[in-house]
Amino acid sequence: MKIKRYSAPDMRRALHQVRQEQGSEAVILSSRRLPDGVEVIAAVDYDAALLERLAASGGGADSPHLAGKDLPQEGPADLDRLAWAVDPAIEQLRTELTMLRGLLEAELRQSAISRRSPLQAQLAPYLEQMGLTTDLIASILSQVAEQRDLGAAWREALGQHLTARIPIADQGLLDEGGVVALLGPTGVGKTTTVAKLAARFVRQHGARHLGLLTTDNYRVGAHEQLQNFGRLLGVPVQMVDSADDLAVALAALANKRLVLVDTAGMSQRDVRIGEALASLGRSNMRSYLVLASNAQEAMLDEAVTTFGALPLSGCVLTKLDECPTLGGALSVVIRHHLPLACVTDGQRVPEDLHPARARDLVNRAAQRVRARAQPSPAPSAASTSAAVAGQLRAVAHA
Repeated sequence: MKIKRYSAPDMRRALHQVRQEQGSEAVILSSRRLPDGVEVIAAVDYDAALLERLAASGGGADSPHLAGKDLPQEGPADLDRLAWAVDPAIEQLRTELTMLRGLLEAELRQSAISRRSPLQAQLAPYLEQMGLTTDLIASILSQVAEQRDLGAAWREALGQHLTARIPIADQGLLDEGGVVALLGPTGVGKTTTVAKLAARFVRQHGARHLGLLTTDNYRVGAHEQLQNFGRLLGVPVQMVDSADDLAVALAALANKRLVLVDTAGMSQRDVRIGEALASLGRSNMRSYLVLASNAQEAMLDEAVTTFGALPLSGCVLTKLDECPTLGGALSVVIRHHLPLACVTDGQRVPEDLHPARARDLVNRAAQRVRARAQPSPAPSAASTSAAVAGQLRAVAHA
């Protein structure tokens, strides 16, 4: 590979020099403006892999041996210190070309589907608007029977092939009793979901059969939030700081029909998460992962992988009322075969807690696509807080 630096009054003349000396196969590595013109570094017999290795070594672009000299293909001994500054315009062009390549590949895939099956080509955009992943869409389309009626094919794709893939827990989260822990990243709605589950249980069985624990000693105010919920329901809340404390607390609540454990919310990249999961893993409890349906698919996928270090009995899908599409969340639970136990779609306690039903979720996902253009106004924080407190008091005194 031969690399040379060229200086000229303007870019047109610099490129003319490159073409004259190195030919039309030369590659522009970088360019920059100078007080008296421009400078271009070009290469012939271009070896991208070699340049990447050289750039990674952290040298400078202004090495004396580059000043107007041809570098032999193997280069002098100090060639491994070479690096260059990429022109922002060139970097932007690369980004745009990458995007165009992605669009072209998607178009080619769509064209292949069109040639294979016009019906599948018509269905694919609707499934994409639901937010489903490409591999899931392809799997669904491969099972749709060929027919002329697009509406019937759409109903088949959703009612049979998508619905059948959504894993649903055999029993409701509260049906078995015992010790139930809610896990998940920060901000997914674990504490509010614990309050909804507690309120639903108290309404059915009474406060004396319920125990509430929290291991969340990281987040400011988390303990107080659950304490307030418990006070309104007439159920004391105990905070535990270690695996030993958790074991003692669970032993003291062994006579309770149900014990709900609100765990600390952590990022899946938090260095403490391994220790926290190990602590929970030493206790005899059923763990459910709480996932926010309005999170990006990649974040949901990473959460399932990280918290899946513990045996998970299933998951809870929250914030259905806040997500523009449900396809990403549905794709993740399908990919990981993670049974859905229940879903939440608002702040009302416990009215906005529902058992998970595959057909309802698919219908909601399809409706969300149609309703995205006309979102409903969100309630204010003050009205939501007052409503939650009032609902918990009503449950406690029912």
